[in-house]
Amino acid sequence: MRRKFNEDIDRKITECLNNKAEEISTPENMFFKIRGEILKEKKGGFLDMKFRFLKGKTIIVAGLLCIATTVSCVAATNGRHWISSTSRATEIKNFPTEDKVKDTVGFSPKYVDSFENGFKFESFNVCNEAETDDNGNEVRKLKSAEFDYKKAGAQKGQSLSMNAQAIDEKEFDQNIEMFKDNMTEYKGVKIYYHSMHNKFVPEGYVKAEEEIKLMEEGKLNIGYGSDEIRESDSQSVYWYQNGIQYSIFNMEYNDVDKDQMIKMAQNVIDK
Repeated sequence: MRRKFNEDIDRKITECLNNKAEEISTPENMFFKIRGEILKEKKGGFLDMKFRFLKGKTIIVAGLLCIATTVSCVAATNGRHWISSTSRATEIKNFPTEDKVKDTVGFSPKYVDSFENGFKFESFNVCNEAETDDNGNEVRKLKSAEFDYKKAGAQKGQSLSMNAQAIDEKEFDQNIEMFKDNMTEYKGVKIYYHSMHNKFVPEGYVKAEEEIKLMEEGKLNIGYGSDEIRESDSQSVYWYQNGIQYSIFNMEYNDVDKDQMIKMAQNVIDK
């Protein structure tokens, strides 16, 4: 899908974050180094990150333009290229039935209408992903279910979403390898926690050795395309159950701590 990039991309990103619930829904996800040569040709920013698995709305922070109807990105990691997109045309504001979710994404994930810590369902959408080779040939297609939640008193820029995707457990284990030191188990399900610092910088920004090290460890996400340096924090939890990979992504709800993130995962597991 072709993407339109605005000259003032940093302003657009801020608008997307500030109006997330009303304007867009995008995969959780989050995670990799975007093909800079493609995005630069379109005068956009790009994300410099090592791991595709670290999906999330950090994609927006990383420098991708949100347009009125669709959010999409091109990314590359480990020699593979991914195109991800969601559209407002498929967004559902009413809490969906299980049949509706299955008809939309092709599988039946667990999901809840609210969490014990006050987050309530805001919208449901489908994210389409395509894996391509270096020539742009499509290798694989995937769909994921995206559930957005909101808490009373939420501030602009805050977002929380849950993503579910049907993948092989072996692929999940490979993706989660680097997070295994931060794992807790609940009713036989392993829950992995991860926190991330996001830094949005101008093109030409030179990463320090410490930043490179943090990126390799999956602790830092750097996005290019801003006219000034901006920073934010995010948290994620990941788990695998009955053939489905789940993740909950929190952007800028700083009053939500690790224990709450894990508890939200438990709420879904108990569903």
